[in-house]
Amino acid sequence: MQQCDNDLDRILSSLNKQQRLATEFDPTQVLQIIAGPGTGKTKVLTSRVAFLLLKHKWSPKDIVVTTFTNKAAKEMVERLTSMLAHTGVNVGDLNIGTFHSVCLRILTRFGDKIGLTPGWRIIEEKEVDAIVNEMIEKTPDQVRDYASSFDRIVNLCRPKGNGEEWVIHPKMIKKEISRLKSCAILPEEYANESVHDSALAHYYEVYHKELTKLNALDFDDLLMYCFRLLSEERCMPHIKHVFVDEFQDTNSIQMDLMFMLAKGNHHVSRGITVVGDPDQSIYAFRNALVHNFQEMANKSPLQCSQIVLIENYRSSQKILNTSETLIKQQTKGRTLRTPLHAQFDCKFPPVYVNFPVQFLQGTSLAKEILYLKALPSLFSYSDFAILVRQRRQIKSIESALIEHRIPYHIIRGRAFWDLKEITAILNLLRCVYSDNEKNALLTSLLYPSRGLGQTSADKLTLLMDQNPLESPYNVLKNVASNQLPFSGGNKIKSVIISFVHMIDSCRSLLGQPPSTVLEGIFDQLYQMSGLQQEYLYVDGKNKSSDTGSERDITAKAPNYENPRHKNVMLLKSYFMENKAIEDLLIDQKNETSNGVSNSGSDGKELDAKTYICNFFNSLSVFTTELSETDTLADDDKNKNGEGQITISTIHGAKGLEWPVVLIPGCVEGIIPSIFSKDDEDEDIDEDDEDNDAEQSNENKTSKNNTNSKRGKNTEATLDEERRMFFVAQTRAKVLLYLSSVTESNNATVGGPSRFLTPELMSTMVDDQKVFQNEQNIKALYKALGKGMPSLEPSFSIKQLVRDYSKFIQNSRIFVWNGDGVRKSATPGFTEQHQAPMAALNAEFTTAAAQLKVESPEKNPVKMYSAMSSSKRSSVKGKDFSSSAKSYAPTSIRKVAHRPSIKAPDNYGKVATKRKLFVSPTNSPAKTENNTKKSCLNHIPDSNLSPQITTPRVNLEQADTHSNYFNQGSQTTRRPSSRKINTQPIKIGTHASITEHEPIYEVKPEPSRWEDTTAAEILHNPDDLTVDNRPIFATAKTLAKAVKKPTRTKVKKNLERISQILVTK
Repeated sequence: MQQCDNDLDRILSSLNKQQRLATEFDPTQVLQIIAGPGTGKTKVLTSRVAFLLLKHKWSPKDIVVTTFTNKAAKEMVERLTSMLAHTGVNVGDLNIGTFHSVCLRILTRFGDKIGLTPGWRIIEEKEVDAIVNEMIEKTPDQVRDYASSFDRIVNLCRPKGNGEEWVIHPKMIKKEISRLKSCAILPEEYANESVHDSALAHYYEVYHKELTKLNALDFDDLLMYCFRLLSEERCMPHIKHVFVDEFQDTNSIQMDLMFMLAKGNHHVSRGITVVGDPDQSIYAFRNALVHNFQEMANKSPLQCSQIVLIENYRSSQKILNTSETLIKQQTKGRTLRTPLHAQFDCKFPPVYVNFPVQFLQGTSLAKEILYLKALPSLFSYSDFAILVRQRRQIKSIESALIEHRIPYHIIRGRAFWDLKEITAILNLLRCVYSDNEKNALLTSLLYPSRGLGQTSADKLTLLMDQNPLESPYNVLKNVASNQLPFSGGNKIKSVIISFVHMIDSCRSLLGQPPSTVLEGIFDQLYQMSGLQQEYLYVDGKNKSSDTGSERDITAKAPNYENPRHKNVMLLKSYFMENKAIEDLLIDQKNETSNGVSNSGSDGKELDAKTYICNFFNSLSVFTTELSETDTLADDDKNKNGEGQITISTIHGAKGLEWPVVLIPGCVEGIIPSIFSKDDEDEDIDEDDEDNDAEQSNENKTSKNNTNSKRGKNTEATLDEERRMFFVAQTRAKVLLYLSSVTESNNATVGGPSRFLTPELMSTMVDDQKVFQNEQNIKALYKALGKGMPSLEPSFSIKQLVRDYSKFIQNSRIFVWNGDGVRKSATPGFTEQHQAPMAALNAEFTTAAAQLKVESPEKNPVKMYSAMSSSKRSSVKGKDFSSSAKSYAPTSIRKVAHRPSIKAPDNYGKVATKRKLFVSPTNSPAKTENNTKKSCLNHIPDSNLSPQITTPRVNLEQADTHSNYFNQGSQTTRRPSSRKINTQPIKIGTHASITEHEPIYEVKPEPSRWEDTTAAEILHNPDDLTVDNRPIFATAKTLAKAVKKPTRTKVKKNLERISQILVTK
């Protein structure tokens, strides 16, 4: 007793005034806790749960806690376990989880009371898609005509192609069916309504029948049937208090479930605590109510009290100033609250940068990350997050991070469960469990390849449709036993017979206890299906390329390090040891909440079939981000210990936080994303091109389509987009970056966001003030709770400050140790002074060097680095340095001046207006004596930048340049052996051009690229559009553009190869 009192005092003493008031509030009343971002809502919620358990001595079984995600539920359980470690309270008895998981437990125990057939399971999203697509394919003509007519009540169509034709879309059908289920309306009830859409009623009825055939429920069914159950039966009379986390993201049926659960054994609902923030409501596409808190107050039978938390423990005050200014832009439908107050402040306001063109945004942000990462012992890459509004933004961000060698990972939700090998095993388990899994049966027959192709699968599908009274598996068995005619040939028949034998052999074990047969069932499916051979011996390779028969293949040593095999083993461990399955088994074996044993009333363990059923239910409801943390196939991540940058959508980042957050794409069409279809379902990763096409179509058609809700620029949509922007900004702890683009490649987006008002802009700066001086850098260490480390002699903070200043002044070209670095991949941050420009820029070269001066393959030009290097790499017979900077050889010829297109002023000066290289070509000259010398006066260009100079070399004094070369560069042509001495271009910051200095010229025959600039290489001469953008491209890219083989060359190469093969 004394220990419990001490623990309770410790918990209460750690709370601020508002938090403690909320924790100790009367548990029999109704309470709303308005918790802004970073105000400690999880701490308040767990403290209040502990208060009820310790102070009021309630049983954990009397409390229901619903969370928005399984991850949040897991974190809450961990916190409560730590808080109540020495109190004797069993936290595992709490009814905690998402609304779906809580409803699953209730339906598992009491579903038979509303007519649910025993053995029902939760259908996967892929199966739902297959059902809906098949429904659309078999749509009667009259239904299709009605859905496309102007008489329709509900829009189920989307534009196709150029937007002139509208077709029924599966996403629209799923969305409308989900809306009906969120109101607890069954198909027959909707069809009987006086006002209903005939097409939607048809699809809803067909969809419901298909689920009934499979004895399956979808996610919306869990809530709907639980609502109908609690409306008819008082199944949870012992419940005394209900907690709801992230209340702003709940829909109407979830609110009704909350009131029903809170009734307990009383005639009215009481004992409710909800926690959330109306300013963070961003799930309207999931039918979440924008005005949930006011709606709850209206429905509550008891007076609803409210406590507002304003102390922010996450972000700096300057970040809060920006976010609060943003959210105050909403003037209607928002209850004013006291602005959030931070616990600390620093000197670094959020940074906002507007880029003139799209391609500069990703690379510039990557360079900002590199500068911050250069600070010793301060950041790891895991401290950075890039948040995007739409998934199509990720591609350009990925490219920039890859170019700069920055490790990253993308939050994609349940990617692990979508892996090919995982889906294959799960389909086999479904075939063992149920006779009605048509899609699983056909998919399992097709993969791994056994000789049964898509044509045979289509014949089986037709056969199953022609025998609706038989289950799909019974049809397959009848084909195997020749009871049904099938024109597939003997080979196909043998595949079907082997498959049926495998399933039947596994089914024979289903009646036994799970502890004795689960491993055998899993291993038997893995081996007999051919998946084990595929992953250990073949792994997707062309089997015909392996010598010999299957016996020869399996004679090889198995590759147990194959990532696919390791993923299957991970699935096996999850299949056999899953606490969520045990919880469901307990619920299923006990009709009351008092049963906690592992056996039923007869003392026997439930069979393996029941276990597999509950496995699939737990897989659908209880799984978290296994793909991000537990996938063994990704065990090579973070080898350098630096972590990875997180790339996520704003929806996926909800509830997370990072020291540094970057939000690109703050432009119209993205933030706010009025016409984006990403807001329908952020968890679906779709093809970028399809997204762009559909978005474009929607923009084209929305102007003329009065029925389109997406085309309306409503205040409600703008308010949600603003709240989404607010959520993204408040993920940052110390540093925040925003960026926009003036001109975009996408016609539907462009220009800074309307949310970037002058008032909001006044809270931000245009460059990072951390690098303003050394004192600011020390202040950043202090803000992050770290001490300034002792620096290596080769590193200077002052030099880093100077480099960043030049970086800003030079149009964000990466600067290190005082020099511009075009390719800023992994510079030597710890060896600042010992890493000169050439060493840092080892991979930077010119287009001429990449082209190898178009020398013949017999006698290639040898190019050497200006820095000595013992390592040489040979590429196509041409040697050039791999460890130091390579320079382009310069022919001794007259320098021809060419005018160039003027770049925009905001890019700074163009580096040069002349060619940097000339490609020597074949000459009829036989010897050196044929070389003609001429002396000309050089007339300098007054507009030429002094940054780059082309050296002039006298042929008679060529030996004086041995400082640059280990040996002279020689070129041997086919018709002659003329020697050409060359010298590298020196790039410096203070180089100058000597006027009227004589130069000597060697006149070769005109070369294809002799007077070609980089701009001309990249420019299409048939394109009359004036492009004023500067060229930012690597030499390798330019070289590839020049060296692209013509059809004639390809044809000649193929002929040459065929001749060689014939000769051999």
